This record gives sequence, C-alpha cells and structure tokens, in this order.
Amino acid sequence: MSENDKLSLAERLDVAIENLSVWHRVTLVMVIIGLLSLSVIISMSQYYFQQEINKHGRITEIHDEKTGEVALSFIPNGAQIFSSESIVALYSTQIWLMASNGLVIGLLSFLFLWITYRGQAYKKELKTIENQLIRQSYLVNFETSIPEGATRTEKILNHSSLVFPELRSLLGRDKPEGKKLPYKTNQTIGNETVDILVSTKKGDFIVKFFDDASAKAIEQFAQTLSKSNKRIFRVLCVAQNYDEELQSSHLSSLMQKLGLKFDMDLIFEEEQGYSMLWIN
Repeated sequence: MSENDKLSLAERLDVAIENLSVWHRVTLVMVIIGLLSLSVIISMSQYYFQQEINKHGRITEIHDEKTGEVALSFIPNGAQIFSSESIVALYSTQIWLMASNGLVIGLLSFLFLWITYRGQAYKKELKTIENQLIRQSYLVNFETSIPEGATRTEKILNHSSLVFPELRSLLGRDKPEGKKLPYKTNQTIGNETVDILVSTKKGDFIVKFFDDASAKAIEQFAQTLSKSNKRIFRVLCVAQNYDEELQSSHLSSLMQKLGLKFDMDLIFEEEQGYSMLWIN
C-alpha cells in the first residue's frame, strides 16, 4: 500500500490542492524562463547581425522621387563582398524575426494567462469538494461521536483533528499513543482573548469558548480577528447557548454580512458532545 493510500479522502484532496499550487508555480517559472531565453537569443542575434553589417557598410532608406516609394539599400564602405540584395534580404529577415519575437511572447503570455485561469478554476473546484467533505466529516464526528479528553480543550481539539487535515498532519499519519496537538492558550488578538490557538501550515486554527453567545458578540469577535491581519484558516466558536437571532432563519445572512476571509463555524457544546449550528 502506498503512502498516499494511507491518507483519508480529505487529506488526499488537501495534498492534491497543494500539488496544484506547486504545478502552477512551476509553470510560471517555466514560462518566464522561456520568455527570457527567447528574448535573449533574438536580441543577441540582432546585435551580432548589426555588428557584422557595420563592418562592411550601412543600411539606409532610398527615396524614389518619381514614384515616391521608399526602399532599403545597403551602402558598402569599400569593395563589396556581398550583393546589396542579399544584405537587404538578410536585414528584412532580422526585422521579421524581431516581429516574431513579439508574437511568440504574446502567445506565451496568453498560454500563461490561460493556465493561470484554468489552474485557479480547478483549485476552486477542489476547494469546494474539500469543504463538502469537511462538512460531512463535521456532521459525522461532531454530531454522532462522544469527544475524548479530560478538558474542554482536549475534547474540542481531539474532535477537530478528525475533521481537518491541517491538524491531523501535525500529529503524523500514524498518530502515536498519547501524542497531542501543539497549541497555545489564552492568546490575545486585538482586544479579544482566544482560548486555543494552533499554528498550521495554512494559518492559525482558533477556538473561542462562549457561555452565551449573541450575534453582537460573534460579530465583534469576528471583526477583531479580521482587523488583526493574522493568517487564519479556521475559527471555531463553541458556546453552550446562542441567542434567538443566531438560531433564527436569518443566520445565513448574518454570517455572510461579516465578509470574513477565513472560515468560522458555530458549535453547540452539550453535555455528551457537540452539535453544529453553522458550518462555513
């Protein structure tokens, strides 16, 4: 069995999203290298061609007064080694080569933009699937399982590690007996104190315990975190009770109005476990 087969579906999806990001960066580097290489080659070709031309003469424009036409002509410095027609043809070829340089750069730029667009679209689709899996995992683990641990902190972290691959990765693929997540408690962010903070590769995982949570308290807490400019990937608000406004049909619009750049979930803390009020 391969190492990838040992991962859960959510963890494998998380790895796929990371690989997509790496592939996007590699593509960007390759396009940039290609553009620079092409530009250098053609520019050096033009430079050496001009150097060679200047050894034997110069290219100038000849105006035909009768027809009004303008033509290019090579005027040699001395004894003519090459025919004027050959030199002019070679010069014209170089001009077309420079024009082709711009065309190729344009095509490579279009390729890069297209790959970027498609890559972002695929990443967004994978992220949507991951969120659906997290939602399902939330419901299975939080709604049907009894949390393990002696304290509120241990219980919520043990349950959360079953849902989020970012936390699971901190424990290792084969969780050793007794190994716990590295976390900090009572961390101050702005004028708020968060009960639990776990640093992960995607940002901080934050848990805030409430006794009775109101819509105003949740909004103030969320805005404080947003203004802190900290890199946050998930926030869990755990309360024994939420006010009527948060338990009403307006909950969805209330959460959307917050305009958060991170995911925030509302969880009921009950005697025998947890139940979900809002999953972002």
